[in-house]
Amino acid sequence: MSADRTIAWGEVEAAPGEFAAGMVKVAELSHRGPILMPVMIVNGARPGPCLWLNGAVHGDELNGPMAIRNLLPKLDPQKMAGAVIATPISNPLAFQARQKNTPQDGLDMDMQFPGDPNGTLSQRLAHQLFEQIRRLATHLVDFHTLGTHYDALPYTVFKRLPSASAEVCDQAERLARVFGGTAHCRVDLGGSLNELPGNVAGFLDVQCLKHGIPAFMTELGSGGHIQPDMVSFGERGIASILHELGIWPEAPDAAPQARSITITRRRFLYADHGGLVVDSAPSGSVVKRGELVCRIVDMFGTVQEIRAEQDMYIIASRKNPPVDTGDRVAFVGLEWQEDEEQHG
Repeated sequence: MSADRTIAWGEVEAAPGEFAAGMVKVAELSHRGPILMPVMIVNGARPGPCLWLNGAVHGDELNGPMAIRNLLPKLDPQKMAGAVIATPISNPLAFQARQKNTPQDGLDMDMQFPGDPNGTLSQRLAHQLFEQIRRLATHLVDFHTLGTHYDALPYTVFKRLPSASAEVCDQAERLARVFGGTAHCRVDLGGSLNELPGNVAGFLDVQCLKHGIPAFMTELGSGGHIQPDMVSFGERGIASILHELGIWPEAPDAAPQARSITITRRRFLYADHGGLVVDSAPSGSVVKRGELVCRIVDMFGTVQEIRAEQDMYIIASRKNPPVDTGDRVAFVGLEWQEDEEQHG
């Protein structure tokens, strides 16, 4: 940000009180064609925090980008104290390929932060993006969805990180709860995790926390298609955070009060046999110990019944039935508590 509070990245530039949108060149293809990342800047007339909204680091995650593109043009920068910067499609190559990972190097870009200016394409994209976030952002929301094979209600994920200050982690949790969701997952990275393979330290929100930027992930429904109810939920969540941070003067209309929980331990359930998943417990439900989570069938009968080894909260259930041995059939919470304070 310049001395006069003008915000610029490449050719996209917004002075105080202005809205700007455009494409920033971040790399080149083999035929020398540019790889462009869309950028939106709403720069308030008065100074204040800078909220960064990031979407589609996985190319099949569409609800967050749609929420961003719907809401930001409605903001009047003359009414704002602070700024909003958005990269709604932060991995344009994965987006173009309609898949999670960058096709050129096969990497999950969300495991590459803070990036490497001399690395593979995903690492270079992560580096360019994070350099701007570190330079400008005071807070960040990272928009995700579940994979295309799963169904889920909206929820948030915030991390407790030993190498980050407790105050920054607390702020991230507060913003996640303001954003809203049916569940809020508190993930302690100081403990033993076996939820996801890969470089957890390379997540965008983790690197933000390490650099003093309160950040959390929101999971808005399923990938691969646009879900209008999830898009609307995302728009309202952004508006709630803007009001909470004092960037935008008006609070959104109150949402219907709904039960939310805080989950402190999670795991995936896997198929032991190939077949088709049927009779899945719905997302947002609680399955008691011994009750059926789902069945796997083939053309001749049932090959596996998956039952709860303990009480489980169904974070996500499988909606695409065919599975091989080792495929995920559900994502469940193992420890949780009812939230006393309701946000949103």
